[in-house]
Amino acid sequence: MFTGKYILSPMVRVGGLPFRLTCLHYGADLVYAEEIIAQRLLKCTKVINSSLGTVDFLDEDGGVCFRTMDGESSKVIFQMGASDPDVAADCAKIIEPYVAGIDVNMGCPKDYSIKGNMGAALLTQPQLIKSILDKLIAVCTKPVTCKIRILDSEEETLSLCKLIENTGVAALAVHGRTRYTRSSHPCNYDMIKKIKSELSIPIILNGASLDIKNKGDMTRIVKETGVDSIMIARAAWHNPSIFLDPEPVPVREAVQKFMRYCIDYNCPLHILKYTMGKFRGAFKDNDSSLEVTRHIETRLIYEYFGLGDYFKEVNDKRKDNQQEEFQKNKRQKLDKDHTILQEVLTPSILQTFRGAIAPRQILNQWLEANGFCKPQYWTTEHNKVFTGFLKIDNDTFAMEGNFKNKKTAIQAVSYAYCMKNHIELKHYKTNTKPQCNCHLKS
Repeated sequence: MFTGKYILSPMVRVGGLPFRLTCLHYGADLVYAEEIIAQRLLKCTKVINSSLGTVDFLDEDGGVCFRTMDGESSKVIFQMGASDPDVAADCAKIIEPYVAGIDVNMGCPKDYSIKGNMGAALLTQPQLIKSILDKLIAVCTKPVTCKIRILDSEEETLSLCKLIENTGVAALAVHGRTRYTRSSHPCNYDMIKKIKSELSIPIILNGASLDIKNKGDMTRIVKETGVDSIMIARAAWHNPSIFLDPEPVPVREAVQKFMRYCIDYNCPLHILKYTMGKFRGAFKDNDSSLEVTRHIETRLIYEYFGLGDYFKEVNDKRKDNQQEEFQKNKRQKLDKDHTILQEVLTPSILQTFRGAIAPRQILNQWLEANGFCKPQYWTTEHNKVFTGFLKIDNDTFAMEGNFKNKKTAIQAVSYAYCMKNHIELKHYKTNTKPQCNCHLKS
Protein backbone atom coordinates (compact mmCIF):
# COMPACT_ATOMS: atom_id res chain seq x y z
CA MET A 1 0.00 0.00 0.00
CA PHE A 2 2.89 2.38 0.72
CA THR A 3 5.26 1.37 -2.07
CA GLY A 4 5.60 3.35 -5.31
CA LYS A 5 3.14 5.99 -4.16
CA TYR A 6 2.96 9.75 -4.69
CA ILE A 7 1.29 11.11 -1.58
CA LEU A 8 -0.23 14.35 -0.32
CA SER A 9 1.22 15.25 3.07
CA PRO A 10 -1.02 16.35 5.97
CA MET A 11 -1.41 20.14 6.13
CA VAL A 12 -3.29 22.03 8.82
CA ARG A 13 -6.32 23.95 7.47
CA VAL A 14 -5.40 22.99 3.89
CA GLY A 15 -5.87 19.23 3.89
CA GLY A 16 -9.66 19.25 4.05
CA LEU A 17 -11.92 17.26 1.72
CA PRO A 18 -11.91 19.70 -1.26
CA PHE A 19 -8.11 19.87 -1.43
CA ARG A 20 -7.69 16.12 -0.96
CA LEU A 21 -10.17 15.43 -3.77
CA THR A 22 -8.36 17.90 -6.02
CA CYS A 23 -5.04 16.13 -5.50
CA LEU A 24 -6.65 12.73 -6.09
CA HIS A 25 -8.20 14.07 -9.29
CA TYR A 26 -4.75 15.05 -10.52
CA GLY A 27 -3.11 11.73 -9.74
CA ALA A 28 -2.16 11.53 -6.06
CA ASP A 29 -2.15 7.89 -4.93
CA LEU A 30 -2.86 8.58 -1.26
CA VAL A 31 -3.90 11.73 0.62
CA TYR A 32 -3.26 12.39 4.30
CA ALA A 33 -5.89 14.47 6.06
CA GLU A 34 -4.84 17.36 8.27
CA GLU A 35 -3.92 16.38 11.81
CA ILE A 36 -6.89 16.03 14.16
CA ILE A 37 -6.30 15.89 17.92
CA ALA A 38 -7.58 12.54 19.21
CA GLN A 39 -9.30 14.10 22.22
CA ARG A 40 -11.17 16.46 19.93
CA LEU A 41 -12.53 13.68 17.74
CA LEU A 42 -13.78 11.78 20.79
CA LYS A 43 -16.04 14.73 21.61
CA CYS A 44 -17.47 14.87 18.09
CA THR A 45 -20.85 13.70 16.86
CA LYS A 46 -20.92 11.64 13.67
CA VAL A 47 -23.50 12.84 11.15
CA ILE A 48 -24.43 11.37 7.78
CA ASN A 49 -24.75 14.51 5.68
CA SER A 50 -27.19 13.51 2.94
CA SER A 51 -27.14 17.03 1.49
CA LEU A 52 -23.43 16.75 0.65
CA GLY A 53 -23.08 12.98 0.46
CA THR A 54 -20.48 13.00 3.22
CA VAL A 55 -19.80 11.62 6.67
CA ASP A 56 -19.16 14.51 9.06
CA PHE A 57 -17.65 14.51 12.52
CA LEU A 58 -18.96 17.67 14.16
CA ASP A 59 -17.53 19.55 17.12
CA GLU A 60 -19.75 20.45 20.05
CA ASP A 61 -20.41 23.86 18.46
CA GLY A 62 -21.51 22.24 15.19
CA GLY A 63 -18.31 23.01 13.27
CA VAL A 64 -16.79 20.34 11.02
CA CYS A 65 -13.84 18.57 12.62
CA PHE A 66 -13.41 15.96 9.88
CA ARG A 67 -15.37 15.37 6.69
CA THR A 68 -14.98 12.48 4.24
CA MET A 69 -16.95 10.64 1.56
CA ASP A 70 -17.03 7.27 -0.18
CA GLY A 71 -14.98 8.46 -3.16
CA GLU A 72 -11.84 8.88 -1.06
CA SER A 73 -12.31 6.24 1.64
CA SER A 74 -9.80 3.84 0.08
CA LYS A 75 -7.15 6.56 -0.34
CA VAL A 76 -7.39 8.87 2.67
CA ILE A 77 -5.17 8.42 5.71
CA PHE A 78 -6.42 9.89 8.97
CA GLN A 79 -3.64 11.57 10.93
CA MET A 80 -4.14 12.05 14.66
CA GLY A 81 -2.27 13.97 17.31
CA ALA A 82 -2.09 11.94 20.51
CA SER A 83 -0.06 11.55 23.69
CA ASP A 84 -2.16 8.88 25.41
CA PRO A 85 -2.31 5.31 24.03
CA ASP A 86 -5.85 4.64 25.22
CA VAL A 87 -7.20 7.91 23.80
CA ALA A 88 -5.43 7.20 20.49
CA ALA A 89 -7.00 3.73 20.35
CA ASP A 90 -10.49 5.05 21.11
CA CYS A 91 -10.11 7.66 18.38
CA ALA A 92 -8.91 5.07 15.86
CA LYS A 93 -11.84 2.75 16.55
CA ILE A 94 -14.28 5.56 15.76
CA ILE A 95 -12.65 6.78 12.55
CA GLU A 96 -11.25 3.52 11.12
CA PRO A 97 -14.40 2.46 9.18
CA TYR A 98 -14.21 5.64 7.08
CA VAL A 99 -10.52 5.78 6.10
CA ALA A 100 -7.80 3.65 4.52
CA GLY A 101 -5.33 3.93 7.38
CA ILE A 102 -4.36 5.60 10.65
CA ASP A 103 -1.26 7.79 11.09
CA VAL A 104 0.20 9.35 14.22
CA ASN A 105 1.83 12.76 13.96
CA MET A 106 5.22 12.60 15.65
CA GLY A 107 6.91 15.46 13.84
CA CYS A 108 4.84 18.65 14.15
CA PRO A 109 7.01 21.37 15.77
CA LYS A 110 4.16 23.82 16.42
CA ASP A 111 3.59 25.07 19.97
CA TYR A 112 0.10 23.58 20.31
CA SER A 113 1.52 20.12 19.60
CA ILE A 114 4.57 20.48 21.83
CA LYS A 115 2.55 21.85 24.75
CA GLY A 116 0.12 18.95 24.40
CA ASN A 117 3.03 16.47 24.49
CA MET A 118 2.22 15.52 20.90
CA GLY A 119 3.94 15.84 17.55
CA ALA A 120 7.69 16.48 17.78
CA ALA A 121 7.50 16.31 21.59
CA LEU A 122 7.21 12.53 21.19
CA LEU A 123 10.57 12.24 19.43
CA THR A 124 12.42 12.22 22.75
CA GLN A 125 9.98 9.76 24.37
CA PRO A 126 10.57 6.46 22.57
CA GLN A 127 8.70 4.36 25.13
CA LEU A 128 5.59 6.52 24.81
CA ILE A 129 5.85 6.21 21.01
CA LYS A 130 6.05 2.45 21.39
CA SER A 131 3.05 2.36 23.72
CA ILE A 132 0.90 4.44 21.36
CA LEU A 133 1.79 2.40 18.28
CA ASP A 134 1.47 -0.95 20.09
CA LYS A 135 -2.02 0.03 21.26
CA LEU A 136 -3.13 1.20 17.83
CA ILE A 137 -1.84 -1.88 16.04
CA ALA A 138 -3.62 -4.07 18.57
CA VAL A 139 -7.05 -2.47 17.96
CA CYS A 140 -6.88 -1.49 14.27
CA THR A 141 -7.63 -3.64 11.26
CA LYS A 142 -6.40 -0.92 8.87
CA PRO A 143 -2.68 -0.07 8.40
CA VAL A 144 -1.05 2.06 11.10
CA THR A 145 1.80 4.43 10.23
CA CYS A 146 3.57 7.37 11.81
CA LYS A 147 5.37 10.46 10.58
CA ILE A 148 8.55 11.72 12.27
CA ARG A 149 11.39 14.20 11.83
CA ILE A 150 15.06 13.31 12.05
CA LEU A 151 16.84 13.86 15.36
CA ASP A 152 20.07 15.72 16.03
CA SER A 153 22.31 12.70 15.54
CA GLU A 154 22.34 9.75 13.17
CA GLU A 155 22.52 7.33 16.07
CA GLU A 156 19.44 8.75 17.79
CA THR A 157 17.50 8.85 14.54
CA LEU A 158 18.26 5.25 13.57
CA SER A 159 17.55 4.00 17.07
CA LEU A 160 14.11 5.63 17.04
CA CYS A 161 13.29 4.38 13.53
CA LYS A 162 14.19 0.80 14.47
CA LEU A 163 12.02 1.01 17.58
CA ILE A 164 9.12 2.19 15.42
CA GLU A 165 9.72 -0.58 12.89
CA ASN A 166 9.62 -3.21 15.63
CA THR A 167 6.11 -2.15 16.68
CA GLY A 168 4.80 -3.51 13.37
CA VAL A 169 3.80 -0.29 11.63
CA ALA A 170 2.95 -0.58 7.93
CA ALA A 171 5.25 2.29 6.91
CA LEU A 172 7.28 5.18 8.30
CA ALA A 173 7.20 8.71 6.87
CA VAL A 174 10.34 10.75 7.56
CA HIS A 175 10.60 14.52 7.19
CA GLY A 176 14.22 15.30 6.32
CA ARG A 177 14.60 18.11 8.82
CA THR A 178 14.81 18.39 12.61
CA ARG A 179 12.07 20.01 14.66
CA TYR A 180 14.18 23.19 14.76
CA THR A 181 15.02 23.38 11.04
CA ARG A 182 13.11 25.86 8.90
CA SER A 183 11.33 24.73 5.76
CA SER A 184 13.60 27.00 3.70
CA HIS A 185 16.59 24.81 4.62
CA PRO A 186 17.51 21.82 2.41
CA CYS A 187 16.07 18.39 3.07
CA ASN A 188 18.61 15.95 4.54
CA TYR A 189 18.46 13.27 1.85
CA ASP A 190 21.56 11.49 3.16
CA MET A 191 19.89 10.78 6.49
CA ILE A 192 16.79 9.43 4.81
CA LYS A 193 18.94 7.20 2.56
CA LYS A 194 20.62 5.86 5.68
CA ILE A 195 17.25 5.14 7.33
CA LYS A 196 16.09 3.27 4.23
CA SER A 197 19.25 1.16 4.19
CA GLU A 198 18.80 0.15 7.82
CA LEU A 199 15.04 -0.62 7.82
CA SER A 200 12.96 -3.14 5.94
CA ILE A 201 9.54 -1.45 6.14
CA PRO A 202 8.42 1.07 3.46
CA ILE A 203 9.97 4.51 3.98
CA ILE A 204 8.10 7.59 2.76
CA LEU A 205 10.28 10.64 2.12
CA ASN A 206 8.89 14.03 3.12
CA GLY A 207 10.30 17.54 3.02
CA ALA A 208 11.51 17.79 -0.58
CA SER A 209 9.13 20.46 -1.91
CA LEU A 210 11.96 22.96 -2.50
CA ASP A 211 13.36 20.62 -5.15
CA ILE A 212 10.09 19.68 -6.84
CA LYS A 213 8.55 21.41 -9.85
CA ASN A 214 6.84 18.39 -11.44
CA LYS A 215 6.22 14.68 -11.00
CA GLY A 216 9.51 13.87 -12.73
CA ASP A 217 11.36 15.58 -9.88
CA MET A 218 9.54 13.37 -7.39
CA THR A 219 10.44 10.24 -9.34
CA ARG A 220 14.09 11.32 -9.50
CA ILE A 221 14.28 11.91 -5.73
CA VAL A 222 12.74 8.52 -5.03
CA LYS A 223 15.35 6.81 -7.22
CA GLU A 224 18.27 8.77 -5.79
CA THR A 225 17.36 8.04 -2.18
CA GLY A 226 16.01 4.53 -2.63
CA VAL A 227 12.85 5.26 -0.62
CA ASP A 228 9.58 3.51 -1.34
CA SER A 229 7.30 6.53 -1.73
CA ILE A 230 7.34 10.31 -1.57
CA MET A 231 5.04 12.70 0.29
CA ILE A 232 4.75 16.41 -0.54
CA ALA A 233 3.03 19.38 1.08
CA ARG A 234 4.07 22.84 -0.11
CA ALA A 235 4.69 21.81 -3.72
CA ALA A 236 1.13 20.49 -3.88
CA TRP A 237 -0.21 23.58 -2.15
CA HIS A 238 1.38 25.79 -4.81
CA ASN A 239 -0.25 23.67 -7.53
CA PRO A 240 -2.30 20.57 -6.61
CA SER A 241 -1.94 19.22 -10.17
CA ILE A 242 1.75 18.57 -9.55
CA PHE A 243 0.93 14.86 -9.34
CA LEU A 244 0.21 14.85 -13.10
CA ASP A 245 2.77 13.31 -15.43
CA PRO A 246 4.72 14.83 -17.11
CA GLU A 247 3.76 18.40 -16.14
CA PRO A 248 1.10 20.05 -13.97
CA VAL A 249 -1.68 22.06 -15.57
CA PRO A 250 -1.66 25.88 -15.24
CA VAL A 251 -2.27 26.71 -11.63
CA ARG A 252 -5.42 28.72 -12.39
CA GLU A 253 -7.00 25.64 -13.96
CA ALA A 254 -6.11 23.55 -10.91
CA VAL A 255 -7.48 26.23 -8.59
CA GLN A 256 -10.79 26.27 -10.46
CA LYS A 257 -11.04 22.50 -9.96
CA PHE A 258 -10.31 22.95 -6.26
CA MET A 259 -12.94 25.66 -5.99
CA ARG A 260 -15.57 23.46 -7.62
CA TYR A 261 -14.93 20.90 -4.91
CA CYS A 262 -15.20 23.73 -2.35
CA ILE A 263 -18.64 24.58 -3.73
CA ASP A 264 -19.70 20.92 -3.90
CA TYR A 265 -18.67 20.23 -0.30
CA ASN A 266 -19.49 23.58 1.29
CA CYS A 267 -15.95 24.60 2.24
CA PRO A 268 -15.94 27.25 5.04
CA LEU A 269 -14.92 30.71 3.86
CA HIS A 270 -11.91 30.99 6.19
CA ILE A 271 -10.49 27.69 4.90
CA LEU A 272 -11.05 28.76 1.31
CA LYS A 273 -9.23 32.04 1.90
CA TYR A 274 -6.33 30.43 3.74
CA THR A 275 -5.79 27.81 1.06
CA MET A 276 -6.07 30.37 -1.75
CA GLY A 277 -3.25 32.39 -0.19
CA LYS A 278 -0.54 30.00 -1.40
CA PHE A 279 -1.72 29.30 -4.95
CA ARG A 280 0.93 30.81 -7.20
CA GLY A 281 -0.02 32.25 -10.57
CA ALA A 282 -3.76 31.87 -10.06
CA PHE A 283 -4.56 35.55 -10.01
CA LYS A 284 -5.18 37.89 -12.94
CA ASP A 285 -2.87 40.71 -13.86
CA ASN A 286 -1.67 42.52 -10.76
CA ASP A 287 -4.31 41.14 -8.42
CA SER A 288 -2.69 39.53 -5.40
CA SER A 289 -4.15 36.69 -3.40
CA LEU A 290 -4.70 39.16 -0.56
CA GLU A 291 -6.81 41.44 -2.75
CA VAL A 292 -8.98 38.54 -3.90
CA THR A 293 -9.39 36.87 -0.53
CA ARG A 294 -10.18 40.16 1.15
CA HIS A 295 -13.78 39.70 -0.06
CA ILE A 296 -16.08 38.92 2.84
CA GLU A 297 -18.60 37.20 0.56
CA THR A 298 -17.82 33.71 -0.68
CA ARG A 299 -19.79 34.44 -3.85
CA LEU A 300 -17.40 37.21 -4.90
CA ILE A 301 -14.36 34.94 -4.72
CA TYR A 302 -16.06 32.32 -6.85
CA GLU A 303 -17.18 34.98 -9.33
CA TYR A 304 -13.58 36.13 -9.72
CA PHE A 305 -12.71 32.64 -10.98
CA GLY A 306 -15.72 32.43 -13.27
CA LEU A 307 -17.68 30.12 -10.98
CA GLY A 308 -20.42 32.48 -9.81
CA ASP A 309 -23.19 30.75 -11.77
CA TYR A 310 -22.06 27.31 -10.62
CA PHE A 311 -21.97 28.50 -6.99
CA LYS A 312 -25.54 29.83 -7.27
CA GLU A 313 -26.81 26.70 -9.03
CA VAL A 314 -25.36 24.32 -6.43
CA ASN A 315 -26.48 26.38 -3.46
CA ASP A 316 -30.02 26.85 -4.78
CA LYS A 317 -30.31 23.10 -5.31
CA ARG A 318 -28.83 22.43 -1.88
CA LYS A 319 -31.35 24.73 -0.20
CA ASP A 320 -34.22 22.96 -1.95
CA ASN A 321 -32.87 19.56 -0.91
CA GLN A 322 -32.30 20.71 2.66
CA GLN A 323 -35.85 22.04 2.89
CA GLU A 324 -37.22 18.77 1.51
CA GLU A 325 -35.06 16.73 3.92
CA PHE A 326 -36.07 18.93 6.83
CA GLN A 327 -39.76 18.49 6.13
CA LYS A 328 -39.28 14.72 5.75
CA ASN A 329 -37.34 14.44 9.01
CA LYS A 330 -39.75 16.72 10.81
CA ARG A 331 -42.71 14.67 9.63
CA GLN A 332 -41.03 11.44 10.80
CA LYS A 333 -40.24 12.97 14.17
CA LEU A 334 -43.73 14.37 14.61
CA ASP A 335 -45.30 11.07 13.64
CA LYS A 336 -43.16 9.33 16.24
CA ASP A 337 -43.21 11.75 19.15
CA HIS A 338 -46.33 13.86 18.74
CA THR A 339 -49.91 13.80 17.57
CA ILE A 340 -50.19 15.98 14.50
CA LEU A 341 -53.40 17.97 14.56
CA GLN A 342 -55.10 17.97 11.18
CA GLU A 343 -57.28 21.05 10.90
CA VAL A 344 -58.07 23.43 8.07
CA LEU A 345 -56.85 26.73 9.39
CA THR A 346 -56.58 29.87 7.30
CA PRO A 347 -55.30 33.29 8.42
CA SER A 348 -58.85 34.62 8.15
CA ILE A 349 -60.05 32.17 10.83
CA LEU A 350 -57.50 33.37 13.35
CA GLN A 351 -58.19 36.97 12.40
CA THR A 352 -61.78 36.55 13.64
CA PHE A 353 -60.36 36.39 17.17
CA ARG A 354 -58.84 39.86 16.98
CA GLY A 355 -60.26 41.93 19.79
CA ALA A 356 -61.59 38.76 21.41
CA ILE A 357 -60.27 36.21 23.85
CA ALA A 358 -57.90 34.07 21.81
CA PRO A 359 -58.05 30.25 21.43
CA ARG A 360 -55.10 29.75 23.79
CA GLN A 361 -56.84 31.57 26.64
CA ILE A 362 -60.13 29.74 26.05
CA LEU A 363 -58.29 26.41 26.02
CA ASN A 364 -56.42 27.27 29.23
CA GLN A 365 -59.76 28.03 30.98
CA TRP A 366 -61.28 24.79 29.72
CA LEU A 367 -58.30 22.68 30.83
CA GLU A 368 -58.27 24.23 34.30
CA ALA A 369 -62.01 23.72 34.74
CA ASN A 370 -61.74 20.07 33.70
CA GLY A 371 -58.88 19.16 36.04
CA PHE A 372 -55.97 19.09 33.61
CA CYS A 373 -52.47 20.24 34.51
CA LYS A 374 -51.32 23.61 33.25
CA PRO A 375 -50.47 23.20 29.54
CA GLN A 376 -47.05 23.90 28.03
CA TYR A 377 -46.62 25.75 24.72
CA TRP A 378 -43.56 26.13 22.50
CA THR A 379 -42.56 26.52 18.86
CA THR A 380 -39.84 25.42 16.47
CA GLU A 381 -38.66 27.43 13.50
CA HIS A 382 -37.12 26.60 10.11
CA ASN A 383 -36.63 29.11 7.30
CA LYS A 384 -38.79 31.60 9.21
CA VAL A 385 -41.77 29.23 9.33
CA PHE A 386 -43.02 28.18 12.79
CA THR A 387 -44.64 25.00 14.11
CA GLY A 388 -46.72 25.24 17.30
CA PHE A 389 -46.58 22.59 20.04
CA LEU A 390 -48.89 21.93 22.96
CA LYS A 391 -48.33 19.52 25.84
CA ILE A 392 -51.23 18.49 28.06
CA ASP A 393 -50.32 16.10 30.85
CA ASN A 394 -48.20 13.47 29.03
CA ASP A 395 -49.60 14.06 25.53
CA THR A 396 -47.96 16.35 23.01
CA PHE A 397 -49.66 17.84 19.96
CA ALA A 398 -48.31 19.80 17.01
CA MET A 399 -49.86 22.01 14.36
CA GLU A 400 -47.97 22.58 11.13
CA GLY A 401 -48.69 25.39 8.74
CA ASN A 402 -47.28 28.49 7.12
CA PHE A 403 -47.13 30.41 10.40
CA LYS A 404 -44.84 33.43 10.27
CA ASN A 405 -44.41 34.06 14.00
CA LYS A 406 -44.48 32.25 17.32
CA LYS A 407 -47.71 33.84 18.53
CA THR A 408 -49.68 32.71 15.49
CA ALA A 409 -48.25 29.17 15.72
CA ILE A 410 -49.30 28.91 19.40
CA GLN A 411 -52.80 30.18 18.67
CA ALA A 412 -53.03 27.74 15.75
CA VAL A 413 -52.21 24.66 17.82
CA SER A 414 -54.66 25.85 20.51
CA TYR A 415 -57.41 26.33 17.94
CA ALA A 416 -56.74 22.93 16.34
CA TYR A 417 -56.84 21.16 19.71
CA CYS A 418 -60.16 22.80 20.54
CA MET A 419 -61.64 21.73 17.21
CA LYS A 420 -60.36 18.17 17.64
CA ASN A 421 -61.94 17.87 21.07
CA HIS A 422 -65.14 19.80 20.31
CA ILE A 423 -64.34 22.60 22.73
CA GLU A 424 -66.59 25.52 21.91
CA LEU A 425 -64.79 28.69 20.91
CA LYS A 426 -66.90 31.75 21.66
CA HIS A 427 -65.64 35.17 20.67
CA TYR A 428 -65.53 36.85 24.05
CA LYS A 429 -64.53 40.47 23.77
CA THR A 430 -61.27 41.33 25.51
CA ASN A 431 -62.85 44.30 27.28
CA THR A 432 -65.35 42.04 29.01
CA LYS A 433 -64.66 40.06 32.14
CA PRO A 434 -63.18 36.71 31.06
CA GLN A 435 -65.59 33.86 31.47
CA CYS A 436 -64.79 30.18 31.64
CA ASN A 437 -66.06 28.44 28.53
CA CYS A 438 -65.85 25.00 30.08
CA HIS A 439 -68.45 22.84 28.42
CA LEU A 440 -68.13 20.45 25.51
CA LYS A 441 -70.24 20.98 22.46
CA SER A 442 -73.13 18.56 22.47
